[in-house]
Amino acid sequence: MEPLKLIENRWYAWQMIPGYFGERSVPYCSPIYVTRLMPLKSGKGTMEIHFANALYAQGVQDFHLTLKILKRAKDYLVADLVYAPDEVSDRCAVISHIEFEWVKRFCPDLWFHRPPSSCSHASSISHYLDEVFFRETPE
Repeated sequence: MEPLKLIENRWYAWQMIPGYFGERSVPYCSPIYVTRLMPLKSGKGTMEIHFANALYAQGVQDFHLTLKILKRAKDYLVADLVYAPDEVSDRCAVISHIEFEWVKRFCPDLWFHRPPSSCSHASSISHYLDEVFFRETPE
């Protein structure tokens, strides 16, 4: 069983704990479109990730973060968010394969306002998300 390997120019599910709302550990969930990955040769299991955060409050936003990988499993990975060298934040992220059921469960507003049935190319989760957020396949 090979662990999840992130690939550029693909959609993934993003869960960040704690999120932006609530007092403790209400997660923030959003589809993300990974545009660039760069393993950092530090020997500390870190990597840079660039992605479009589809459900950010101000609209689709580009992010650039450093992650310290804590666990890799077949369908997901868990990482600490690193804001400065050797300064791990109080947040962690779970990045996983994305599927329709994940969107339905963790992004109910998106599912309600833009269900797959409203899209012309919803044959796969990637086509659905491309149409909803990019209106066409991103370059």
